[in-house]
Amino acid sequence: METWEYVEMDNMPKTSCQLLNILWAENRALTLDELTRLVNSNYSVRWSKQDIFLFLRQLLIGDYAEKKRRGFKVYYVALGSDYEL
Repeated sequence: METWEYVEMDNMPKTSCQLLNILWAENRALTLDELTRLVNSNYSVRWSKQDIFLFLRQLLIGDYAEKKRRGFKVYYVALGSDYEL
């Protein structure tokens, strides 16, 4: 991932902001495994996939991100991103 500017919003937890920033920076659809790996490596934390999913769910409910299925895989992307699945 390239260097990017971090954006934090007052209306959501810090971890949700971190996930959203990663989705924006990557500008592509990511699996839960990929998101977990990126959050843990970029922010030097050790979150489980279940923990990441709870914060990701807030992004989905708040319409900051969307979930797409392709075959048996589920991908997540920030709304407004340019991506092809």
